[in-house]
Amino acid sequence: MQKRKPETDKRQALAEKARETVKAWFHSAIAQTRKLHPYATKATKAAETVKAWWSACMSKLRQHAARLLETVHGRYRAGVAYIGRRSPRTAKAIEACEAWLGRNWRRLALCALALVVALGIGFAAIFPETAGRYCRVIFTSSRVVPLPDEARRAVHEKAKQLAEALDKRLDRKRKLAGEAWTSAQILVALRENDPDYASRIDVKLIEQAFRSAAGPECACWRRFPQGKYPNHIGVTSWVLWTFARYGIPAHKSELEFLLSTQGSDGGWPLFAGAQQEKQQEKFASSYGTAAAILALHAQSTLQPDPEQKKRLAAAVQRGADWLKSGAVAGRARWVDYPAWPEAKEESLGVSGFALFALHRVGARRLGALDREWLRELPAQAPAALEGETSAKTVQVGKRSYQDDTRYHGLPWTVAATMLVYRDTSISRKVRALEWLERALAPGASIYALTGREKNAAIAAESLLALRNEAKRE
Repeated sequence: MQKRKPETDKRQALAEKARETVKAWFHSAIAQTRKLHPYATKATKAAETVKAWWSACMSKLRQHAARLLETVHGRYRAGVAYIGRRSPRTAKAIEACEAWLGRNWRRLALCALALVVALGIGFAAIFPETAGRYCRVIFTSSRVVPLPDEARRAVHEKAKQLAEALDKRLDRKRKLAGEAWTSAQILVALRENDPDYASRIDVKLIEQAFRSAAGPECACWRRFPQGKYPNHIGVTSWVLWTFARYGIPAHKSELEFLLSTQGSDGGWPLFAGAQQEKQQEKFASSYGTAAAILALHAQSTLQPDPEQKKRLAAAVQRGADWLKSGAVAGRARWVDYPAWPEAKEESLGVSGFALFALHRVGARRLGALDREWLRELPAQAPAALEGETSAKTVQVGKRSYQDDTRYHGLPWTVAATMLVYRDTSISRKVRALEWLERALAPGASIYALTGREKNAAIAAESLLALRNEAKRE
């Protein structure tokens, strides 16, 4: 047997060592790759998110551009046709100019693009805050008001703090928060702020507590349970809205109470019985009507009877039409009693609540009211604790009662503006955003609320207003 040469053994040893080195390096590379895999996955997802965002932005811009071009082209053709009927020679000159533009459109388009870019850069340099708002509005979903991050965090923290404070005010063993109206407002605000809140509270207790405080002679509620107070449409509506938010169907008699107290013109009074007077229209209340349509609209989803659903929908439609017709012309403002013959003063709190209700029940053709609302927004947001009281005397049968409802302007103006924001144009969205930035900026008066105020209604209504941004729908 022939012996191996030393050189051959040496080469084989080196080759074996090289294989072992390569194998070790390969295993090390695999281990490093596995460590980097999660980061690569995150990077890939981030890239996909950016790509999807960019595609959505481009799609939205194309849609806006297409609609704009279609509108401009249609108006241009209509204008040329009108000129042609008046002056055929002028129309021919316009057509010749149009043909020249068609031959040179690329050059002109580049010049126009350069001009637009230059104007955009100049606008952004001169008005950086406004330019920033336009960018946030264009590249953010209409369902979210694009507040600055600092304001959004402040809103979220204040909503959380108010929710905790209001939750502590509920007396789950006896009377909830005390009177039915305040208890209902707190429960609606907590449920709207947190969809899971209903699972953390005894719904049967809510039903028992409210129904134990109902008026003995009707399926309705009063301002206070004592007999000297009249049956109250506003309180009853808030209670039935609360029932709906917690999945409690109203009794037929409770719905009949609201349906039977609706006036022939579509509006509701604030006190049941006022509509039976000869001057029934005088006592029709904007606040009472807005509350009633909110309650009936919310309850209709829980009613199994199709005919009952139709009755509720018809009542809501008539109430919404009455509210729209009662707005002050050209201002999207409401007074508490539109048909009152004297001392009719606009109320920002009533107006915000009315517009909020119209949007929540899905009333049609609100575009003009929305535009007027944004145009008439006050330069400065009202203070959180500011409110107006009607103090009007309402006749019910042989007795008279003073309407002591307190209308808080700030929460309902914020709530209405947030709803209007979703369905308006880009320029009006910017107007709404600018106002909301001032009203909800850190340090604004709404952040002074603690939820422990003597009047819990202002805290509950403020939580209702803030819950849109806190939830980031």
